[in-house]
Amino acid sequence: MKTKLLLVEDDANLAFMLTDGLEGEGFEVLHLEEGEKVLKTLASFRPAMVLLDVNLKGVMTGFETGGKIRQISQLPIIFITARTQVEDLQAGFQLGNVDYMKKPFGVRELVLRINELLSRNELRTKKTEINRIGNYLFSVTEQSLQLETEKISLQKNECAVLNLLFKNQDKVLSKKDLLEHVWSGPDLKSKEASLNNILSSLRLKLGNDSRVSIDSIYKVGWKLTVK
Repeated sequence: MKTKLLLVEDDANLAFMLTDGLEGEGFEVLHLEEGEKVLKTLASFRPAMVLLDVNLKGVMTGFETGGKIRQISQLPIIFITARTQVEDLQAGFQLGNVDYMKKPFGVRELVLRINELLSRNELRTKKTEINRIGNYLFSVTEQSLQLETEKISLQKNECAVLNLLFKNQDKVLSKKDLLEHVWSGPDLKSKEASLNNILSSLRLKLGNDSRVSIDSIYKVGWKLTVK
């Protein structure tokens, strides 16, 4: 599967050159000219990174667009700019998980920056155990789900059940599998009602993305599915 990049650049010639060069390097690139369209596009296109021109001609500048992105996502951002004054660099770096490319630059240099930032981001994500479930971000360490700007807390046992379902996505887990993963002791049957309550609660908390479901397989068990 190709790595998706969202390119936000209002210079048509530069956008064409970058898109052509990056696609030649094996990336999938979607180009936008205005920052105002970015947030809606993130949900549908789901890029791994945003390449963001600072001096956009629309209502929002690149820095303002980056700020809007940060309200809902920690996606890595590379700012494309000729502005390298300290104040400009600070405006971008304070958003976190960013880099800069100073115009003019070559595609090969940009690819190096992209791969380095993606690698750094992958290590950070693994360290904090953040996983994507549909449109949700699932943090094991924080015991939470996040959907855009909404953060949803999970109880310890809810987090444990969801983590096991996630790691076995599309695989049916038996009642015994789930009970033994969450509780210990000889009398696991007494925990069956608690398990049913946890599964019902998780369905509610994942209910704002219709593609995500915890399916009950009659007399077999449950599975997590993302359509």
